[in-house]
Amino acid sequence: MKKLRWGILSAANIAYEQFLPAIQELADQEIVAIASKSPEKVAKFGIAKVYETYEALLNDDNIDAIYIPLPNNLHKEWAIKAMEAKKHVLLEKPATLTVKDLQEIKDVADKHAVTFMEGFMYQYHPQHNIVQQWIEEGKIGNITSAHAHFSFLLENKKDIRLNKELGGGAIWDIGCYGIHALTQIARIKPTSVTTISHVDPKYEVDVTSTAILKDKEERLATVTCSFKGPFRNYYEIFGDNGSIFVASAFRPDVAENEEAIVQRINKQGDIIETKKEKANQYALQLEHFHACIKENRTPVYDINQSLEMIHYIEKAYESLHTGNTITV
Repeated sequence: MKKLRWGILSAANIAYEQFLPAIQELADQEIVAIASKSPEKVAKFGIAKVYETYEALLNDDNIDAIYIPLPNNLHKEWAIKAMEAKKHVLLEKPATLTVKDLQEIKDVADKHAVTFMEGFMYQYHPQHNIVQQWIEEGKIGNITSAHAHFSFLLENKKDIRLNKELGGGAIWDIGCYGIHALTQIARIKPTSVTTISHVDPKYEVDVTSTAILKDKEERLATVTCSFKGPFRNYYEIFGDNGSIFVASAFRPDVAENEEAIVQRINKQGDIIETKKEKANQYALQLEHFHACIKENRTPVYDINQSLEMIHYIEKAYESLHTGNTITV
């Protein structure tokens, strides 16, 4: 079977810590080149072919797909350039900072008939299949509300996530996971959003935020995220007959024994069922991406859903900046 040949734009930490090990698990995929102007960062990847410019990498005919882990504000430019070079694209989340930019990406992907996917890797972990199965089986009854949380202590004050011009901010970086989980897994589709945040006066980005999403049935989904708290990542979906708690929802790879734990809780608050799953969500994402290319099919999480997500996040930030509840 022909291997999927990858090129990486930049030597970002996530490319080294997550993407590279995932590729190494897969027999039918390989990294053939990387582009970066940081020799010391590139050296640890152990990739033989190194380009000094992104353009040179995109012109390499031996590359089928491009992985883009660049700062958020550069996503649109390089995703479009990669697709114009007839490359398939896996673009780290958030795909773009505006719906308009992502629509442009969609138009280019359609024009050149290439596969495009936004890298919300967490959703490919099998723990979320358990959640969806329990919901479909009615094990918690009708969904009434949901909550998601993601936080960690960001100590490096030069981190790009604190850079407003590069698309920094807690919602863009980690709050997006919670919004994704509650709208795509719990399927609470908001008609309004209210956001309250602590915006750092020096960096002018939100470092702690709470977004309250309300749908047409008056169900509430709350998302909290912070660069100023301990490392925590979970979500809970509440029904009229109990709840489902996902303990390491977004980064089970750094949980104890790299094990995801999903719990079903009854109306009295007792844990009545526990499931454990262990898998590499990054590798599963790459397997799905390759399958979509080989079989010429649409990803399970397609660009229309990405457009929906960016729309929600844009509205959450509009609420933050205006101080108003915003219609979605």
